[in-house]
Amino acid sequence: MIKEQFYVFIFGTIIYAWFFADALLTGRLFLLGFWSFLLFRKLRFAYRADRWIRLNSKSK
Repeated sequence: MIKEQFYVFIFGTIIYAWFFADALLTGRLFLLGFWSFLLFRKLRFAYRADRWIRLNSKSK
């Protein structure tokens, strides 16, 4: 992942977390579910990318 893609990824994650927190604090359950789904997808992708990087860096 190049630096520009990383910045876009982080910015998107921050936006998802912001709207998730807003939906949580205002009690909007549908939006809470929607933003939690998107945030979970982003965090799962970050976990898999981190795991892949760690496995490939150990083999070199």
